[in-house]
Amino acid sequence: MIVRDSLRVAELISWVDVARRLSSIDLVGGPLSPPNGLISTSAYWSGLEIVITRDADETAMRDWLKAVFGSWLNASDELDMRIELSAPHGMETLPVAIVRSLEIEPTKKIFEPSAALSGERYFDIDFPVRTEKWGPSIFAFHSVKGGVGRTTTALAFSLELANRNAGPVLLVDADFEAPGVSFLLQSRKSGFTISLEDFLALAHADRSDGFSSTIDFVATRMVDQLVNGIYVLPVKRLLDDLSGFAIRPENLQAARSNDPFVVPDLVRDLAAHLGCNAAVVDLRAGLVDVSIQFLADPSVDRVFVSSTSGQSVAALTSMMRTLGMLEEQTGVPGRQPFVLFNQLPLSRFGDFKYRGDLAGRLTLSAAEEFPSFADNDYIEASPVAVGFIPHMAELIGMSGEWDTFVRELSASSFLTQLKSEMANWSGWEAFNELDQQGPIVATPPQEADKRCRQLEEFAFKLTFAETADELATPLVTPPLERLATDFLSQPPVVVVEGAKGTGKTLTARFLLERGSWRAAVAALQTTNQSSFEGSFIPMFGSLTSDRITSLVADRRIQASSSLTGEKPSTLSETTQAIRALLATSAQSDWLGFWLSQIAASAGFRGDTAWADFLSAAKTSMMRPVVLIEGLEEVLTDPFNKANEAAALASLLVDVPLRLREEAGRPVGYVAFVRADMIQAAITQNAAQFRAVYSNYALTWRDIDIKELVVWLVSNSGAIPRIWSSDWRLSHSSSELQERDLRRIWGMKLGKDDSREARTTEWVISVLTDLTGRLTARDLVRFVSEAAKHSRGVKLEDRLLAPSALKTAVDFTSEKKVEEYPKEVAQLETIFEKFKKTPGFVTPFTRIEAQTVGLSDIDLENLEKYGVAYQEDGRFEVPELFRIGLQMRRGGARPNIISLTRRARERARA
Repeated sequence: MIVRDSLRVAELISWVDVARRLSSIDLVGGPLSPPNGLISTSAYWSGLEIVITRDADETAMRDWLKAVFGSWLNASDELDMRIELSAPHGMETLPVAIVRSLEIEPTKKIFEPSAALSGERYFDIDFPVRTEKWGPSIFAFHSVKGGVGRTTTALAFSLELANRNAGPVLLVDADFEAPGVSFLLQSRKSGFTISLEDFLALAHADRSDGFSSTIDFVATRMVDQLVNGIYVLPVKRLLDDLSGFAIRPENLQAARSNDPFVVPDLVRDLAAHLGCNAAVVDLRAGLVDVSIQFLADPSVDRVFVSSTSGQSVAALTSMMRTLGMLEEQTGVPGRQPFVLFNQLPLSRFGDFKYRGDLAGRLTLSAAEEFPSFADNDYIEASPVAVGFIPHMAELIGMSGEWDTFVRELSASSFLTQLKSEMANWSGWEAFNELDQQGPIVATPPQEADKRCRQLEEFAFKLTFAETADELATPLVTPPLERLATDFLSQPPVVVVEGAKGTGKTLTARFLLERGSWRAAVAALQTTNQSSFEGSFIPMFGSLTSDRITSLVADRRIQASSSLTGEKPSTLSETTQAIRALLATSAQSDWLGFWLSQIAASAGFRGDTAWADFLSAAKTSMMRPVVLIEGLEEVLTDPFNKANEAAALASLLVDVPLRLREEAGRPVGYVAFVRADMIQAAITQNAAQFRAVYSNYALTWRDIDIKELVVWLVSNSGAIPRIWSSDWRLSHSSSELQERDLRRIWGMKLGKDDSREARTTEWVISVLTDLTGRLTARDLVRFVSEAAKHSRGVKLEDRLLAPSALKTAVDFTSEKKVEEYPKEVAQLETIFEKFKKTPGFVTPFTRIEAQTVGLSDIDLENLEKYGVAYQEDGRFEVPELFRIGLQMRRGGARPNIISLTRRARERARA
């Protein structure tokens, strides 16, 4: 090519303009390609140096310089050539020197992609062959400006890849100035085990072939950062420091001079090691060193996200020109880019002429810039694929919490629109496949009585995990999945919070049944496995269950044997020791006490018990995991007894901190604790404490409840194979979820065309307390009772009868009222006051409440624990408690669904 018009007419003000003009010259084959023998040019403030081979023609070099710089070059004196500059006095000329090298032939220089203009330019470049894609695909997402939705698009793309491909996806956050992916992941995981910065730093020092030592190490750490089928590599481990990387791409290139695209190759190799089919890289806006590594690599698929503002389109066009220059210099065409114009105003999105004109201008510009398309009438493919997505109000101000963000993104139409727009892009063939939605498979004909009996018995056994003879693998909800996948390279140190009935005891018993962290992880998920054994050491367990007491004894003996300890303490001895220390009035050293009890559980006693236990754990490489559950049976009143609160606070704060401080984390820790007990023990910074472990809290969202119902029905054999382990992914839309639930309890509580409530929404509402909380135990009990009362009922379109569902509410309410005060002691006397006055009417006023002895504090507790909802001075009690409290409804029956919605909104606020 000749010097671009914009450069040919531009003033030369400094050496930078000289270097820029030289950088635009073709290496070979163009009208201004240099004559044979030119090795390099080097421009700086002190002058321009032309380095040539020993036998090169110096006259030809001067003629070439005249062609490049025209009248700016003053060559009247061959011994004193200068480039005239439009610069201040004393800086008006740039000396030009032709330096003859001893080389006979120019030494080829390895191509180095760079985002910065360099004063040094080599003209004999060795460019690696990279036209064929190998290994996992790499999709690089870039934007010339920030704030255009690039990160949202990259994450949406990754989620779609993870859902469609038969393997996970690697998502790399390479935006060190505004690391949106990293901040989202931080809300999901309290601490990262590895980052991109670590990856580059380790690779810089790695001398193994193919960076194998670094790849192995990083891949091992990455297993803790698998979320929603995506391995997420954050930009840094500590996000309070967003300075640039200490190790930059050029440092790696210097270390491995034979690989100009060392960063993309590292990412591709890591993705392959992790079993990923693809890697998605979210690049920093603008053209920086990390970005140019991916954008200049012809084996990388590039996605550019932009707005349609004039500045953005102009900057995007300049980006295409820069990439085209790279192709011209190297002679190697890149892969077809995809340009997404995001968040178009609806008026523009509906204007097909506007969209067509914009896409046409960009395509024409790209065809001119990319040499593989310029002056070629036979290429059928477009040089660039273009897509448009309209403004979506639901994506404005999205949550900064990973799970909520993903849920909001999936619920929007963004993914659907993105897939549609990318359908004809060569980089994403998978989007060309149409979704295949098969018909609903009819349930095989079975006797209704038999199916309902199977469901009734299966659900009944799960109601109390403490007493069940056999325990199935529990439904893997998001908190349990996180627990199983976040700690694969190092033991967990986690406090699992949950209300009564949310599955604490069931999960703890399941872990004890498996015997070790590795076995539990293998049973809960198959994607990755634990790198350590992690035998469980139960320091405390439920005293009311013979099965759990037996498991505690067995696991202590096994741990003691593995660690070569002596005879371990019994659960009874642990309980007695706790009660004895609680009985003392003096302030106790609870941290030392708990550490000694953990050690004793593994057979280590005496003054050096803890040190001996740690030494044994490190020597064995077993990395045992301490397990605690059932504390409320020995710490019965931390709300009113300071010593109990101090003991509990030490278990929740001091012990985990001590274990994290141990080098190499030789011992893990999982404590299942009731939510109200945490509130009683952590009186300061409680919100901060809960935030650290929020990803593992046993809470049940609507999607979890729906899946649990389908899981119960499927695993009981009532409707075989209606559930599978990928149900949540394959049923991401509410329509698909409802399709399965209709087979269980119908669309409505009556006929589909009736005015009855929708069954799913009604069930969730009627079982939710007025803090917006629904427990798994209540649901499982409800399903068991509904199945019991559906036996013998003739139904054609569902398994559970509407009348049985309504009857099951009564039983569930009675059991709830019976059990809830055991969790919340403050409710015990309040519930007794209601029961002594059967038929008390709800809703009621404060004055009416006084007639049954309720104080203002009682009413505050009813609201606090979700038993009552106050609005306009009247207190409403939901069905979940009203029936069990023997209360009578007065006045108009409230809309249960509406009441639950209002309560949830208040709880969020």
